[in-house]
Amino acid sequence: MKIAIPIFGTRVSPRFDVCPELWIVELRGRKVEKEEKLSMESLNLQQRLDHLSSRGVDKLICGGIDHFCIDHLGEKGVEVIHNVAGEAGEVLALFLKGHLRPGFYCEGKRRRGLYCWRRRAQGRRTMNGRGKV
Repeated sequence: MKIAIPIFGTRVSPRFDVCPELWIVELRGRKVEKEEKLSMESLNLQQRLDHLSSRGVDKLICGGIDHFCIDHLGEKGVEVIHNVAGEAGEVLALFLKGHLRPGFYCEGKRRRGLYCWRRRAQGRRTMNGRGKV
């Protein structure tokens, strides 16, 4: 399985359509087998979308993305997990554990591991399986 994460520095990029870099991670089971970072700065939106499907990406984990892109990628067989924010490495770790869902915000490590919230439409938040905030 190949996972793509648009990045800005070390974090998930806030917008897919303007991300400077794309981190592609190839998995075997739940272990990282291969990874690469690609520059996306010179690509327009259509080229970015084509780049994902031509690289054989199965899932895109990203921040903001419009419905046109989600629909286009869905037609190409790419599942999109969107509205995710935080350090890219922590987001990938959550995905590998099966805990990542759309709307997650990862703030960093605390005593008991990752400190993540799931954003809700009403503006409230809940901790990732660890009670109420």
